[in-house]
Amino acid sequence: MDELFMILTRLLMGIGHLAVILVAAPLLQGFIKKSKAFWQMRQGPPILQPYRDLRKLMNKEEMISEHASWIFLLTPCVVLASTLMAGLVIPGAWGWAPVNVWGDLFIFGASLGLARLFLTLSGLEGAGTFGGMGTSRELFMGLLTEPALLLGLIVLAFMTETTSLQGIITGLQGVSPLFIPRILVLSALAMVSIAEMGRIPMDNPDTHLELTMIHEGMLLEYSGPSLALLNFAEQVKQFLLLLLLAQIIWPSGLISVSDGLFGTLWALGFVGIKVAALGFFFATVESLFVKRRLFRAPHYLATGTASAILALVTLWIIRGQI
Repeated sequence: MDELFMILTRLLMGIGHLAVILVAAPLLQGFIKKSKAFWQMRQGPPILQPYRDLRKLMNKEEMISEHASWIFLLTPCVVLASTLMAGLVIPGAWGWAPVNVWGDLFIFGASLGLARLFLTLSGLEGAGTFGGMGTSRELFMGLLTEPALLLGLIVLAFMTETTSLQGIITGLQGVSPLFIPRILVLSALAMVSIAEMGRIPMDNPDTHLELTMIHEGMLLEYSGPSLALLNFAEQVKQFLLLLLLAQIIWPSGLISVSDGLFGTLWALGFVGIKVAALGFFFATVESLFVKRRLFRAPHYLATGTASAILALVTLWIIRGQI
């Protein structure tokens, strides 16, 4: 009976974990847009505007080329599903991840890589100039960001002696926030996250100029519900990256059933404040800097990779072994 109760509890917590991600992702996007408008001294769109945009796209007619293959049709569902899969391994508000197994940091990287693979393939489906340009740029950026992202997580795995993201977050509670390798890893992940989210100075998510598009260039052939799914997947990815950063900066402990409803709501509010603070920070960064030229991107991302490598070397020097 107790085993059945635990299974049901884990099932409900997993559903709640997914529900928080699905509901909070557009809300975070609206908050970031509102924060950018604040720094630009504009009123800006309402915080709930992303929900309205998604609903509008879902109600529109979808135009699909007769030459589109199964890759083009399947990409929106695969991208959203793989992004949600990445969300299942990141500890949420309760310090718990539905998928908590050995090596799930590699599941996180593989899920994001699968989404990028299908997006780049679908960008070539239209055989258009801008779609191919966006695809080549996305692969170029991915080649520079993915190694730094995985290396940073691997350094945290060495630091906490576990490859489970839930175990890493739990283990970081016993590591000083001023521990040099931890600060270096955080710097690397923050720089990489800007590129992964497609935000300034690497990309401009609000641009409509095809010559400067990276991520948006691959979505030019999509419309209606498919475009809504892809936009929603990008919002979910943005939320997951900020959630992971927030949990690394200030880890949240595990919340059990015995903590009651108040403890659960307190944990949810605490994580929400952390993610909102990071969203406001990145909105501020976007308001202070301009978009870099594409050929200067390697210099920026190489700095993030170098920070992750330096974190690994520093950890080895401090501990004497890895």
